[in-house]
Amino acid sequence: MPFGIDLIGRLLKAYPGKVKGIKDSSGDFANTKSYADHYAKDGFEVFCGDDGALHSLLNAGGAGCITAAANVGSAVSAVVYANWDNPKGAEAQTTLSAIRKAVVSAPLIPGLKALVARNTGNPAWHNIRPPHMKLSAEGQAKLFDAFDACGLKLAAAA
Repeated sequence: MPFGIDLIGRLLKAYPGKVKGIKDSSGDFANTKSYADHYAKDGFEVFCGDDGALHSLLNAGGAGCITAAANVGSAVSAVVYANWDNPKGAEAQTTLSAIRKAVVSAPLIPGLKALVARNTGNPAWHNIRPPHMKLSAEGQAKLFDAFDACGLKLAAAA
């Protein structure tokens, strides 16, 4: 259950200068936007947990996005962030949304590790702790196809 607008207001009043922002991972953009609508003008930073909502949140006065998918999509997120108020940002958001959709098409942690393993050529990235399990070869192939369809080429590993 998301934090209510009234609770945020009470916290800001009770702890001035201490409560700086919120990351909303509720998946309900209307909820995320309501935080920005009510408090962003006063410096309260609102972050979404869904890359697909970044451009919309920035246009509503939000601060950005905190997401696991940024492990592979941060370069595109940066373009959206830098261009939130022009067509280049909207165009980049289309790619970022596709990246998010691809990444969450598989279990998140194993999928991200599989993408990094492929990009770095280091199979140690496949080592996963319970309760997560390594993706099957079929699962990896589906994830890689979906990710590659986004058109993003990950930076070469150092």
